[in-house]
Amino acid sequence: MNYPVWFLPGVGGGLLIAIIAVVHVFISHFAVGVASFLCWPSTKPVARTVRPFWSLSASTPRLFLLVTMVAGGMTGVAIWFVISLVHPGATSLLIHLFVFGWAAEWVFFLVEIVALLIYYYQFDRLDPKTHLAIGWIYFIAGWMSLFLINGIIGFMLTPGDWLQNQSFWSAFFNPTFWPSLFFRSMIAFMLAVPGLF
Repeated sequence: MNYPVWFLPGVGGGLLIAIIAVVHVFISHFAVGVASFLCWPSTKPVARTVRPFWSLSASTPRLFLLVTMVAGGMTGVAIWFVISLVHPGATSLLIHLFVFGWAAEWVFFLVEIVALLIYYYQFDRLDPKTHLAIGWIYFIAGWMSLFLINGIIGFMLTPGDWLQNQSFWSAFFNPTFWPSLFFRSMIAFMLAVPGLF
């Protein structure tokens, strides 16, 4: 199928994708890292009933909710919009090859959104153990989104054995999957460190 070409003189489609993607990836990695940070202080009141940690955990989620859900959501939609205009053929391949990967990612993303909304809006109404469980659900769902998208993005860089066998699993667990998953996870946790201060 022939697609129309969206030409951006002076800027180029690749640069526009890169600018939006860098902002989105920073926000998404920040979300995963800070999710672990939100859970950590919440473990203290459960284990030792230390209230200062609870107040620290209570002061963070509002800004976090706005940054991750509003800015992260807008940049995520912007990436899809721009890549579908700049290179619709590649976008179509990613959608068709990873249709179940995208479906699983959207399920984890939905769990992430619901958990964060419950975490924030029910902060003072839930008992600490339930609140902590919701925080960990949010963190795990966020990290699983990172896990799934890492396989898809890694495929774009190093398709590996997929070129020979056209297998979903060869595409997903491509040569850069495990190193980039480790690197992305460490970057996410590193972005949480400023929150400790």
